[in-house]
Amino acid sequence: PTWQVPTGCQEVPAGQFLVAKFTLAGDGGATAAVNVSSSPGDGGGLAANVNRWRGQLGLAPVVEVLTTPVQISDGKAVRVDIDGTNAQTGKPAKLIGIVVTQSDRTWFYKLMGDPAVVQSQQNAFIQFVQGVKY
Repeated sequence: PTWQVPTGCQEVPAGQFLVAKFTLAGDGGATAAVNVSSSPGDGGGLAANVNRWRGQLGLAPVVEVLTTPVQISDGKAVRVDIDGTNAQTGKPAKLIGIVVTQSDRTWFYKLMGDPAVVQSQQNAFIQFVQGVKY
């Protein structure tokens, strides 16, 4: 895919299982990160991936995942919002995840970090995902 990296994002090494990773800086040292990953088929399913994200925020798994549709030009997308505590730092965290389903692949976009940074960047993050060309 091709995309336009949002203003203020800094690309960093992606790491295992990631296609791309970007960091965002906020006030007072607050940060957030955008992770992009992809899997063949449904990538294990929406619930499994959302529950993995919930675990990263110190939350128990759920059976039913609440989503909001996101309009994109190629495929189907849903948004998930989760608030919790970052399991690595012990600090409050917010996560906005967008899952894009195509005929043969699923793309996972995750914005996670300090709640104020995530809140201030959510529109740019959604526009980023909407602008991806596959």
